[in-house]
Amino acid sequence: MIKELRKKLTLLYTVTTGTILTLVVAGLLFYNLRVSEKDALQTFQNQIVAVASRMQYGSTISGSWLAQTEASEKLIIHIEENREPFLYSGSWVPATDRQTLIDLAREEALKEKVNPAVRPVSSSVIQSSVFTVTGEQKDSYYGTILVFPTARSYQSLTLLGYRTPGIVLLKDQGPRFLLFDLLGIAALFLVSWYFVGKSLEPVEMSRKRQNEFIAAASHELRSPLAVIESSVTAIAAAEENSAAPRSAECMEKQTQYLKNIRAECSRMAALVGDMLLLASTDAGSWSVKRETVDMDTLLIETYELYEPVCRSSGIRLFLDLPEETLPHVTGDSFRLKQLLTILLDNAVSYTPEDRGITISAAVNGKELTISVADQGCGIPPEARAHIFDRFYRGDSSRTDKRHFGLGLSIAKELAVLHGGRISVGETEGGGATFWIKLPVIIENRL
Repeated sequence: MIKELRKKLTLLYTVTTGTILTLVVAGLLFYNLRVSEKDALQTFQNQIVAVASRMQYGSTISGSWLAQTEASEKLIIHIEENREPFLYSGSWVPATDRQTLIDLAREEALKEKVNPAVRPVSSSVIQSSVFTVTGEQKDSYYGTILVFPTARSYQSLTLLGYRTPGIVLLKDQGPRFLLFDLLGIAALFLVSWYFVGKSLEPVEMSRKRQNEFIAAASHELRSPLAVIESSVTAIAAAEENSAAPRSAECMEKQTQYLKNIRAECSRMAALVGDMLLLASTDAGSWSVKRETVDMDTLLIETYELYEPVCRSSGIRLFLDLPEETLPHVTGDSFRLKQLLTILLDNAVSYTPEDRGITISAAVNGKELTISVADQGCGIPPEARAHIFDRFYRGDSSRTDKRHFGLGLSIAKELAVLHGGRISVGETEGGGATFWIKLPVIIENRL
């Protein structure tokens, strides 16, 4: 499902951004065509100045110069003096007959009242605007006509410059822009594939954790349900034979069955309660009180609560507090005690007889550090990275029925809700040590 989603999102992002890129490239291409057209027009105007200056200032105009200028610039230069054309037939052959193009240019000039067949009245140069001439073969040219008065008579210049068709420019520049567009789309696809994959990693992780959560919860619930079912079945079988007098052994078995049912119901209730607490944190609806907590009192009360439990198990429990009064913490005293009892429950479960558990506290700047250190079997380094994951247990077979693998997850959530953090390490001499770091209330002292 995640792979299909990644493909669809990548395709969506690629098509969306690729379309935008294509539009931008197309815009750049047409802008470039416009620039090329403006450059061509500016070049033609420069050619007008160059040819007109040569004629106006008496420079020699030879056939070789005309041929060279026409061929290199794709021009048509037609010069007349007193209506007599120069004996020059042109250096290249346009698609439309040369004389036809010259006649078309004169018709355009006449629209502006510029007639190369009439001597100008004034002594100034008469020039038409730059116009466009289209030949019989759809070939296009820039054109202009100038009339120069001279001392003896007058000269006229009909100048045409070939316009490269837009389709030719498009074919010339289009492949480069198309290649750029395709490379850009390919790059967008790769980038989209990478970033979509990265953005979906939390979703995949969440789905994986959800599946693991469901599998572990199902496993944990299956065991008590199986015990309850077998106990109820046994009681029902005994009830069917109720006509016969019940022996003491039968009564004892039924009592044991009921005891098993109650015990497993309690385990299920505890499991469901833990799951509801974690669900509340995921939904953001699990809140804690905000009150001032006396940490000395809380630690002493927790010690007094667990000292008899440890003594009955042959475990020594120690409380190590500094001589100075511990600073207060803002939080929920009930939830903080719950956090400590989770750690102490684990410590008692994994600490053998004649060994000890130590509760200690120390202040480091603006933080209060509470540690619960046991002398049990310890936690392997590779397991410490997962110890706070839900339903994680070092015993993968889950034969230990005392723990569900949710306690430390709840402890972590409680620490975070109080603005703190929890970590685990190794106890010197063997065992595991859990550290809880909580922000303290800074009191102003005069």
